[in-house]
Parts: sequence; structure tokens; C-alpha cells
Amino acid sequence: MKTRKTFALLTLAVLSFAYDRLSFAFDQVNVHVSAGISPNTLLYRFTKEKGFYREEGLDVLLIQAGMLPGIQGLVGGSFQFSQILGQGAGAILRGLPLKIVMVFDTRPLNWLFAAKNIKTMQDLKGGKQIAVSSFGAALDQMTRELLPKRGIDPQKDVVLRAIEPTSNRLAALLTGVVDATVLNQLDRLIAKKNGFNELLFYGDDLEFVTAGAVVAEKTLTQNPDLVRRFLRATLRGFLWLRANEKEVVPGFAAAMKISESEASEVYKSALRVMSTDGTIARGLQEKMIAFQRRSLKVEREVAPEQVYDFTLIRALALNNELRKSR
Repeated sequence: MKTRKTFALLTLAVLSFAYDRLSFAFDQVNVHVSAGISPNTLLYRFTKEKGFYREEGLDVLLIQAGMLPGIQGLVGGSFQFSQILGQGAGAILRGLPLKIVMVFDTRPLNWLFAAKNIKTMQDLKGGKQIAVSSFGAALDQMTRELLPKRGIDPQKDVVLRAIEPTSNRLAALLTGVVDATVLNQLDRLIAKKNGFNELLFYGDDLEFVTAGAVVAEKTLTQNPDLVRRFLRATLRGFLWLRANEKEVVPGFAAAMKISESEASEVYKSALRVMSTDGTIARGLQEKMIAFQRRSLKVEREVAPEQVYDFTLIRALALNNELRKSR
């Protein structure tokens, strides 16, 4: 009996040691993600929950942080990747050594909702307040681009207010602090239920990339194997999400605390704007750069190669075994 107990304890000790060694072997990866719950942030979460990162020897920690701390963290090394492409591209145009290495979407899943007494875009004139994200971030840039197309001068006709995170923008609309706000899919459902008016769907008017993976050039050049493993796992999650509606929709419903019928609507909307393989064509790359140069008043010419590097993700996307693993 004593021998059997000793053997059991020894076995437990060996297994514990092996587990510790295995855990120690995982590379820690910190990913900067946005504060809101959206298909893009859930893509990272589901990829982690499916075990795709751990299969690549990565221990991924998803960290919500403000736009500026996220970008500073990339450059400083406290983050290895960021989900936020608008702010990432803006930082690159300002000269920071970053690269966009994967893109999740090609059109924005954002809506402009307004107070119940505001029925049309023209009703915003006269200094109505519109909540956007941080100035210079994607939602701010897109809003400044779209308003003139609807006859609204963003400098004279309305007042743009930077409010973060997304939940605070919704609260500002619900409580009357602002007259209108830009919302994501989840908050759009809440605004509709409360009788607020949808004025504009951004995806109808704009091609715009908002989420994916940004990495420091230093990480890309000094640790390409880490970047490759991270992108391989993320691409597996990306392809899995696109191909598994029956599993994804309940996951959306649970994470967003909405019904499965609402989650199905969210999922179908997300599919409409998703990239096919984690990249975008050169034409859209050039369009994005031109748009952000105008928004940020960057006069120098910027080539797509200075902002985007899809070398690794394109090589991975050609891997048939990766697609079979969905």
C-alpha cells in the first residue's frame, strides 16, 4: 500500500514538473484589443478559446487599452500586436516603425444613430454634438469623410466629441449628453430597441479597414517565427469563424448577451465585410493611405509597402492544410 502511494506521488510530481516545463515553453504574447465587444475582438477571443494559439506554442493575453497606450506599447515592446488598424496606420504615417500584417475587414460595421427628435442627416446641422472615438482614430476619420458626402461640414455644422470606449458613446446618446453617436453592431441593437434613429450605415459608403494585426517592425525582423506562428493561429481562427456559423452564432450570443436571432444578424453582417484571406488588394491599400494622409494632413508620399506587409499571411493563406483544419 505504501509503495503504491509513493508511486502515485512520484507520478504526480513528474507530471507536474512536465506541465511546468511545458508551460514555461510557451511564448507570452500580449495583444492590444479594443474595449468594445465586436466580431473582430471576438475573433481573437475565439481563436484563443479554440486552442489555436497554444498549438503554436503561444500564451496569448488579450489586453484592452486606450488607443495611444496601445500604439506606444507596440513601439516599446509591452504589446507584440494590436488589433487597431486605424490608429496603427496613422502612427505609421507619422513615422513610427510599425507594419500592418493582417486585415480582418474591408468595410466598417458602424452606424450613426441619433436622438429621437433627429430624423435625417440635415437635422444635425446647427451645432449638434456627435460622439466619435479618439480623434485621429478610425471612427473619427470615417465620420469626417462621410459627413461632407451627406451635406454636413464637420468643421462648421456639427461638433465632434471624442468619447471612449464604445459603451460610453452609447450611454452618452441614451442620456442625451450627445445628439448622435457612432455605434458598433452590439450597441446598434440596443439603440434600436430604445427607439433611437439610424441615420447612416458606414459600410454603404466606405471601404475602410479597421481591425487585424499591427506589429512593430523590430518584432517582424528580429522574431519572424513568433509573428508567423501568431498569424498562422489567427488565420485559423479567421477561417474557422467564416466557415462555422452554427458554432459561432451561439458564441456571439453568449459574449454579447443577445438572442441567437440577433447574433445571427450580427454574424451575417460581419461576413459581408470580412476580408477573404486576411489581406486587402493594393488598390484598397492605396485608397486607405490617401484617405489617412488627407485626414492627418500628411503631405509626403507614402507607398503601400511602408504601411502593409502581407508576405507572411499570403504564404500561410496558400496552405491547403491550414484551410482543411477549420
